[in-house]
Amino acid sequence: MPEVVEIPLDKLIISKFNVRRNLGDISELVESIKAVGVLQPILVRPAGDDKYEIIVGSRRFAAAKKAGLKTIPAIIKEMSDDEAIIESLTENIQRGDLDLEEIANAYITIRQLDQKKWTQERFAKMIGKSKPWLSEILIAYEGIVKLRQKTGKQYRMSTRPTKEERESGVLPYKLVTEVEYALKSEEVRKVYSEDKIDDLRVTLVEAIKDLDYDDAKRVIDYFKMYPEKPIEEIKEMALARKTGVKVSTYVPAKVMREVEEVAEKLGKPKELILPVILEKGTEEIVKKVEIESLLEKAPSYIVEVARKMESTITPEVVKKILELPEEKQKEVVEVIESLRLTEKEALTYIESIAECKPTTLPAEEIEEIKAEIEKSEKEIEELQKSSEFQQKIRLRKNWMSHSAIVNYLGEVFCPLCGSNWKKLKWTCCDIDLIQAQKIAKEKFEQVISSKEKGK
Repeated sequence: MPEVVEIPLDKLIISKFNVRRNLGDISELVESIKAVGVLQPILVRPAGDDKYEIIVGSRRFAAAKKAGLKTIPAIIKEMSDDEAIIESLTENIQRGDLDLEEIANAYITIRQLDQKKWTQERFAKMIGKSKPWLSEILIAYEGIVKLRQKTGKQYRMSTRPTKEERESGVLPYKLVTEVEYALKSEEVRKVYSEDKIDDLRVTLVEAIKDLDYDDAKRVIDYFKMYPEKPIEEIKEMALARKTGVKVSTYVPAKVMREVEEVAEKLGKPKELILPVILEKGTEEIVKKVEIESLLEKAPSYIVEVARKMESTITPEVVKKILELPEEKQKEVVEVIESLRLTEKEALTYIESIAECKPTTLPAEEIEEIKAEIEKSEKEIEELQKSSEFQQKIRLRKNWMSHSAIVNYLGEVFCPLCGSNWKKLKWTCCDIDLIQAQKIAKEKFEQVISSKEKGK
């Protein structure tokens, strides 16, 4: 059993590695301590100068102060910084009284101590949670922080906030995560530039914050379908579709079964899918279902390029790629991406690769095929050496590098005046990072569009 000692309150300080940030209402705890004292010792570690850092027990410490105690029972334990965070987290999670932001902050803090050691997977396992759960919490927390920075309002997140909490700015973390996913989707990014996303986040959250979960999720789903429309119009459309106009008509069983199968594959209720089918027809929905089904079996590098090049990586292209030998698939995908091939060009190129069948063919045909392949490879090699291709690669890398810088700057600010990273500039031309990112993208797209016009 660890030794319990009485430590004067004036020798105690709250550790920066104590994950609890919100003490909550401690009035009942104060009365309990006045009546029977502190029943469970707090956990501390030596902090030098005859002081101790509180790792677990900040509420008991605060209540003991209010109750007029001079000392408090404590267990003294030597521990490293990351051990201190884990001790604090484990204790409070077991009690079930840590809020989600405190968990997110704890991960960010421990990650800064050792990025290689503290992956999301390791941290989640250590606190008895799953990696997907932690990932959603971190995405939601990032969105909450951006909302606060943009509006100055004290948005917060919780698992299941009450109606009163929702009205005061507390949002279900799953909804905030859905908002962030929607803002990062390709459909939305086609309509809105990066510098508009922060304003869009605020508008979307304000539109859904007072709705119940199902209605709010419906608005987000419709926003992803119609990002070009104003948010208020999308909200009206989504909620109108919920009640809608009831139509009494006969739907053949075969048709209804197809609707239900599409809804199941997309993970959407059939009540949401049917109006879309009526408006837009089944072709687009079926195509989406087919591509998603194919990508479930495809390697990650095919999935990644498919998300970037939807008009090129069609179901037919994915099928043809997956028919190739595994050692050829990655090479083909890299060529399609680097050369920005159209669907027709991609299919032609894949067919040229697939034509290489070295077995059972006559020697003369094998030589002809080899010659054709060598010719194609030389043409590709020459194309890659061309100044046009090199310029395209250079401009794309410049755009991607600016985007990476913008994405990873996070909460960086000037340590002297507090200005955020958006004021960082290229002094040579007096443009900030957001402007530079936009210009880099435009220059790359100009090269691509000029190529397409020249066809």
